[in-house]
Amino acid sequence: MFASFARSAAKAVPRATRRNMSSGQVHTGMPTTMAELRNNIWLSDPGAYPVIAVVTFACGMSASFITYCCVKNPDVRITPGRRQALVRSWE
Repeated sequence: MFASFARSAAKAVPRATRRNMSSGQVHTGMPTTMAELRNNIWLSDPGAYPVIAVVTFACGMSASFITYCCVKNPDVRITPGRRQALVRSWE
């Protein structure tokens, strides 16, 4: 009884149209230039803005940490005269 009710209810309810997750247009081919890639794919979808922000923040933080370690860490020796020194002077 319940199965027949479920079938009749499923037939009576109109089917919803399938929606894509992004609101942009459907891309049929590969972009030919970098400007086309940037404008048509990345900047046309508002969902890409948080991804761009997170990746930019992560790259900035990692670059600043690498710079900090290269400048402050005594194990990192950038100058050519101090590279082969066996005893560190801790200057």
